[in-house]
Amino acid sequence: MAQGGEERLPDLYETVWSCWETLNSTEEASSSYNVQKAIITGITSGVKAIKMVNELCLFSTNEELEEVATNEMKYLLLPAFMGFFTERKAVKKMEDREGLVKESKAYYIDFLRNCDCYGVAKIDERLLNLTPDSEQKAVVSNGAQGLPGMILSREEKIKSFKEKKELDAKVKELHERVKQEHVDDEVKREYYSGLLKQWIGDAKESLESLQMEVAMLGLRNQTLNEEPESKPKEQKKSFRPFIITKDMIQKTVFGAGYPSIPTVTIEEFYEQKVKDGTFQPPTSKGHSMQDWAKDPEKDKEAQEKEAEEKEQKIEQDDPEELQKTRAFDDWKDDHRRGWGNRKNMG
Repeated sequence: MAQGGEERLPDLYETVWSCWETLNSTEEASSSYNVQKAIITGITSGVKAIKMVNELCLFSTNEELEEVATNEMKYLLLPAFMGFFTERKAVKKMEDREGLVKESKAYYIDFLRNCDCYGVAKIDERLLNLTPDSEQKAVVSNGAQGLPGMILSREEKIKSFKEKKELDAKVKELHERVKQEHVDDEVKREYYSGLLKQWIGDAKESLESLQMEVAMLGLRNQTLNEEPESKPKEQKKSFRPFIITKDMIQKTVFGAGYPSIPTVTIEEFYEQKVKDGTFQPPTSKGHSMQDWAKDPEKDKEAQEKEAEEKEQKIEQDDPEELQKTRAFDDWKDDHRRGWGNRKNMG
């Protein structure tokens, strides 16, 4: 820290580096207080550091990496750090996430553009020219590459993975050497150059992920903004009162007296209920409402015949009939007449 409380660029960079190391090694959830505090601290210090770099005019598009002072090479990493922090910043609403994703993406592209300009590595022009409008097209085109493109991508990723593993080991070794008291300038330059290449790989991977996320968020917003199709409401069938008559004669009489109210016979009523599933067709023999509705006289004869057969069974001490009679007598002893009728009680 300089005199008078003025912050120095090296101190700001060390704060940014310290925040990155904390986030890179922590096992806490990304939404935890400590993680978010490190992110905010890193972003605050990073913004100040980038502003100071611009004011000091440390970098120029006309320079090569060899022309940059050794101790200033590390400041090329600042946009990459900012992309890393911004990508992991928590949001209260999903609507705010799209802005952070695009901001993080812009930092990574700026970092890659600087590395390409200084000849650290050759960067694909498609990455440097990505725009929000091109996100959806990029996702669609990547998905339509076909089998040859997929195989090539797989081979490139395997090669990139091996190179990254070797680079990580080399940078780790150089980092330990740089921390020593006396270090050659060439070792420092090799370390910072390796660090920049390491972050180039990380930035590409992050851009690929952010590119997909921007497209997905765009589709989400589009879906939310579309008016939902109005679902046709089910119309309730209106109930029309009708009168059940005993036979066609009563139907004629009531129909003449009440022309506005439809009338049906019991037989027609029953058949309609069977048709719409309200009543089940008869499955056993014996007296039933539908038998009576079809032919009252015939049904009366059937009832009389049924009563005679029952009386004969009782006289002959039929076991089944005796059991039914005793069960009914026991039921009457336990259920006094009128107990179930509560309608007329005060």
